[in-house]
Amino acid sequence: MPPAVSGSPEFERIFRAQQNCVEFYPVFLITLWMAGWYFHQVFATCLGLVYIYERYQYFWGYSEDANKRLTGFRLSLGILALLAVLGSLGIANSFLDEYLHLNIAKKLRHF
Repeated sequence: MPPAVSGSPEFERIFRAQQNCVEFYPVFLITLWMAGWYFHQVFATCLGLVYIYERYQYFWGYSEDANKRLTGFRLSLGILALLAVLGSLGIANSFLDEYLHLNIAKKLRHF
């Protein structure tokens, strides 16, 4: 028999918060890697640290009350979206540079 995952409301909130963090972990790693590899390592690292802090806020907010989780969850989702956009921009720039010999990042630095 598998262990029960139901119990007091406090346990269920903490269990759901933990499961949600585990489910988002691969997404975070992939977007962090893409943004760091293709865009900028330091900027991606700073965003990754902010994401970890917001996940911490989410987890502890959820463990106290289900309504307290929303701020940390929304901010961490926004950071994930930003990391994904930065990674996509970096991949697009690499593609354009490799196949069309058009490096947008270099052109933007000249302005």
